Amino acid sequence: ATAGRAAAAGGVTTVVAMPNTDPIIDEAALVEFVARRARENAVVNVIPAAAITKGLRGAEMTEFGLLAEAGAALFSDGDRAIGNARLMRRALSYATTFDLLLAQVCEDPALSAEGVMNEGEVATRLGLAGIPPAAETIIVERDLRLVELTGGRWHAAMLSTAQAIDAMRRAKAQGLRVSAGAAPHNFSLNEIAVGEYRTFAKTRPPLRAESDRQSVVQGLADGAIDVIVSAHCPQDPASQRLPFAQADFGIIGLETMLALALELFH
Repeated sequence: ATAGRAAAAGGVTTVVAMPNTDPIIDEAALVEFVARRARENAVVNVIPAAAITKGLRGAEMTEFGLLAEAGAALFSDGDRAIGNARLMRRALSYATTFDLLLAQVCEDPALSAEGVMNEGEVATRLGLAGIPPAAETIIVERDLRLVELTGGRWHAAMLSTAQAIDAMRRAKAQGLRVSAGAAPHNFSLNEIAVGEYRTFAKTRPPLRAESDRQSVVQGLADGAIDVIVSAHCPQDPASQRLPFAQADFGIIGLETMLALALELFH
């Protein structure tokens, strides 16, 4: 109900609900439950997404066919990337049976594990552990090869780096069935916004260098990036009034997405 009102306030009429909730949306009954509750309580359209792996553990695939039949619009492990290449290949192959879309958060879990902001000069100066741009590029490049292998449909949830966007551009030129999104904060802010440990600028993917921000803008302009996504993950004040390393990742998105996109357009 509250997310629906936030979406409507921002001019958003349809939202896709990610599966990394409690409980995790990995069974048909839960997909149906979310859709039913949304019809009863939300003032906007809510489309459920379902998990790729059971419990988001990255080990065992969910029942794609049953979940799709129940109303799942796409499949994703939410804010967790699938690090196992063999599992991702199997998931893409299985999804082609039903022509389903898999969405991936492109951040290598091992490379980004301890990071709290973009790796680079600013992070070094602040003494904060960095998330390297390569953590995004590695997952994008790997999954694009797997798409080439399987013929599957694949979506990069939120791109934030120049190299990953270039890889997407090449994949589209090849004719692969791929698409990509970008979050408003990644085309409207850069890592300088972190300033002196401003926790409200702690996002995932992190705010990147200015050259990366410009690449996101260019990607939106030339079609390498297909869609602007809210990446709506607001945090309560208590979880952000903490030292930067301990604060939660997240930023408001639904109420600001349209305004920031129009600002970019104008």
